[in-house]
Amino acid sequence: MKINRPLSPHLSIYKPQLTSTLSIFHRISGGFLAVLFLFTILFLKVCDLGLSFYPIYWCLLTITAYFDWFLFSLANLALLALCYHTSNGIRHLLWDFGFFLDLSKVYITGALVVILSAILLILLNSWKLYFL
Repeated sequence: MKINRPLSPHLSIYKPQLTSTLSIFHRISGGFLAVLFLFTILFLKVCDLGLSFYPIYWCLLTITAYFDWFLFSLANLALLALCYHTSNGIRHLLWDFGFFLDLSKVYITGALVVILSAILLILLNSWKLYFL
């Protein structure tokens, strides 16, 4: 006899909370930064091949010329992920030391992490534009 019900309570039952949402985004940002790091290493390895691989260089130059908006967007997304992951990592370190473990302080520090990430992104973008 097959009963048509979920195996366990899942996303359809629980209301999204700030703490669970920030935890999920912390994991997503860490994975995104790891994949981006691997692609950066691969890109640097391709650039180190030498002048005999001219078609590869021409392809990379064409991609950067036509999709510069995509690369700028990817750089800003990577910067946002880095700011958020660092801010939330500091928050987790403070939790490991036993600070801010009350439920009200957990929500306050969660909101501060989001605000601090946005402020850091704005500051780093203004610093980046200043030196370009």
